[in-house]
Formats: sequence, C-alpha cells, structure tokens
Amino acid sequence: MHGIERWFALDPWSSRAFWLELILVALKAATLIGAFGALPMTAVMLFRNSPLTAFETLGLFLTYAVTWLLMAFVLVILIALILKVRPALPIDTPRALLAISLAAGALLVLPVAVWWYRFDTAPATGELIAGAALTAIFFLVATIVVSAALLSFSIYELQRVPAIHQKPRTIPMALAAAALIALLFVPAYADRERSAIEPMVVTTPNSAHVALIAVDGLTNEILQSRLGIPVIAVPPLPAGSTTERWASLGTGVPTSAHGVRAIEGVRFRGGRHILQRVSRADVVIMNAAPLLGIARREPLPPTVRRREYVWEIVARRGVPSVAVNWWTTADEREGGLTSIGQESIFAAARGDALRVDALATSRFLYAVDRAQPRFATVYLPALDVILNRAGLDQTTQLAQSLRALDGITALVGQMRGRGYHVIVAGLPGDHQLGQAVIASTKHLETPAGAWDVAPTILDMLGFPLSREMPGHSLASVSEEPRIASYGNRKSAASARGVNEEYYENLKSLGYIR
Repeated sequence: MHGIERWFALDPWSSRAFWLELILVALKAATLIGAFGALPMTAVMLFRNSPLTAFETLGLFLTYAVTWLLMAFVLVILIALILKVRPALPIDTPRALLAISLAAGALLVLPVAVWWYRFDTAPATGELIAGAALTAIFFLVATIVVSAALLSFSIYELQRVPAIHQKPRTIPMALAAAALIALLFVPAYADRERSAIEPMVVTTPNSAHVALIAVDGLTNEILQSRLGIPVIAVPPLPAGSTTERWASLGTGVPTSAHGVRAIEGVRFRGGRHILQRVSRADVVIMNAAPLLGIARREPLPPTVRRREYVWEIVARRGVPSVAVNWWTTADEREGGLTSIGQESIFAAARGDALRVDALATSRFLYAVDRAQPRFATVYLPALDVILNRAGLDQTTQLAQSLRALDGITALVGQMRGRGYHVIVAGLPGDHQLGQAVIASTKHLETPAGAWDVAPTILDMLGFPLSREMPGHSLASVSEEPRIASYGNRKSAASARGVNEEYYENLKSLGYIR
C-alpha cells in the first residue's frame, strides 16, 4: 500500500522507479489473487480425478496459480495505469468505487465459471458446494485486493480517506458474492435436476424379439453373400472417432446430442495418474502445460454419454434387454437391463482381437439364455482391429478376417434359432474404404443411412421415435408422431474413469496410439 502511494507521486513515463514500484506492488497483489484463484479449480479437479498423489496435486495447484498470477498481474497494472491517467474518475463516490472493485472481482471469477461449465458432466453435490464456496472466497479476496489499491490511490490524490472507506463494506461485498455465485453456478445444478425428469412415452405393446449385432470394420463389400440374409449398402455415418460413430448408431442421435467424442487426458511429468476429466476450456492443462514440457497429453476412450442407447430406453420402460461390450457402458443390472461393459472383456482378451469377439459372443449368448430378453445386442470389434489397427501382413489379415466373419455368421444363426429377428450393422473403421451395411432376417424398407438402425429398433419394439433422430424406421412405411426427446441419460452426471489395465489393453488393440 505504501508502495502505491510512492509511485503515484512519480512521473510514469520517465521514471524507472515508477515502473519498479508498480511491478512490485502488482506482483504482490497478483500473488495473493493467484493463490486463491487456483483453489476452486484445483478442488474441482480433485473431485473429478481422484485419486491423485501429493506431487500431482501440487503440480496442478502451481500450474493454475502461476496462470492466475500472470492474469492478475496484467489486470492490476492496467487498472493502476488507467487511474493514473484519469485521476478525475469519481473514486470518492461510494457506489462508483465499490462498483469498480466488484467489477474487477467479477472479471477475475468469470474464467472460473466458463472453465467449470465446459466439463462434459454436471458437478456432483459435494463438488458444487466446495467449488462455489472457494469461488466466493476468491471473489471476495480479489475485490479486497483491488479495493486496497484504489484506497491507496485515493489517499494520495485526495489527501483524505474517501467516504466509502469510513463505512463497513462486509455486507455489500458478501451480498455481491452470493448473488454472483448464484448467477454463475446454481443454473448448473438446476440443469442437472431438470435432466432427471422423465419424458412421457406412449408405447404399442407387442411381443417382438430383436437382436442387433454391431460389427466394427464390416462393410458392404466384405459382407456380400456371406450371411445368407438380405444385405443393404448405406452411406457411413459422419467422420469421427470409433466410439462417436457407434454412439450415434446406438442412440440414433448426432454427436451434438449424445456428446461422445474422442478425448485426451493429461499426465504430469513423473506422475502416476492421468487427469481424465478436464474442462474443454482448460487451455492451461491441455495446451500450456504440454507446451512447456511439464505434462503430456494422452488419448483416452470416452466415458461420458448424454443420451441413452435405444436398449437402455426400452429397458427402463419394461422391455427386458441385454447389451454386451458396447462403448461407454459398464457392468450393471438395473431394472430390465443386463449390461456387460468392455473393461472385463478386453482385460480377459489380453490384446487378442479374435478373443475379444469370442468372449463377447459367449457372454452375450449366456446372458440371452439366462435373461430371455426381448432385445439383445453385442458389439464385435475384431474385424476393425485386424484390418485397420493391428498392422498385420495381408496373409494374416485374410486368415483372421475369415475367422471373425465365421464367428459373426455362426452368431446370426444362433440368434435366429432362438427366435430373434436379427439385424447386423457394420461401419467401416478409421480410414477404411467401403460403405456401411445393414443386413436383416426381417424384411426392411430400403434405408437412407446407418441413422435408421436405432429408429427401426424402437419401432419394432413398439416405441415412438424422437425428433432428435435424423433417421427413419425401416420396419414400417407409415411415420408415427414423434416425441420431442427421450431426455438426458440417467447416469450422465457420473462419468467413470478408465483404469490402467483397460487403458493398456486399448493400446495393445490399436485404439490408443
């Protein structure tokens, strides 16, 4: 404070002492702001990426703190220079001076709000409370620091203590902090609560039994004359990651709705854990830290999905369903749904693509025989790994591809023998030429594209389509009225982390390079 009084008496454009004093005072203020600015962001990251080691936590805090220090340093200098150039600003007016201080504090809090909103999932209750409380403290500290700088300038310019500093400011600052935090963060919690509201759905009862066999890397050119059932070539889905394309096929909605995208995590140099849940607005961790060499980015399989697969939709409304080996799913039995995720299957396969298909098929058939579901689906990735990821020679590719196709043909026959209408859906893998393909044991209308798979399944099971779905049902000619949306996924706010064993198996299969 005394430093500010000294340099305000100096000529800013010719005095070296002026700039030294200004830099020193701004650095002190920025250090305090930086420390408190890093607290809410570090706390949120700890909630979302637990557990982290003490080293990783310290690295996270220091990375954010240094960034805030630089930002606050520039802001304090700008405010000081503006007030030096414009000494006639009405800083002696209580409302004006308080407004300047609060505006500066709000300007510093705004990046925290933007950063927090850009996570793929809404905050849990504990994270929301801790993050909001620490952000409120940060706002108050930033406001006080800026106000102290203004007070020093006021004392020098006016040669007296301005009126605002003769009155307590605790109440207006606390009220402003509460209002700001409510405006910034309460809507996130409200959105999470609204997403839990179930849409009204009117179904048509029937007894259809449907099975979907999803084969990655399967194209029309490969499948022709292989299964002995009608095969229809269709345009592939828009380019994207493997998980993104299959999430679009299984949910029937585009990426903008289901939210599954290729993502990257960050590992601090020397750290044991990958920061898997990082805000899409976090340029500090995702860009600056790797650029400076203190961390590196690593690709990750997506774990967040905002929309339900069609079998999750029907299972939650009374249709028994089985799903095996699909991306962004976990092992669970809830209501009418039996789900077997990828982690246990990929771990048991130990990098053998054909074994992934074999394990998925055996667990799929076992679950079908045990649960007798009306809908059953399995995702088989071996063909894509063999053709596009494993780097095999042509002879080995051909031999293993034929074995994978034989397994698919056998599975179609086994499901037909159990009384299911079987739909086979194939999408070309990454950088693979060829058209997507739909094959079915039941007569279907000519499809317009792979978008039609999910609407067809819903229609066959007696469920209406949603207006979010660009596709149409191939099971009936007439178009029934659509509902607006099936809403957000029930468990979208609780994203799972990827364990190291699963991560290493994805590497061995070529999904992560």
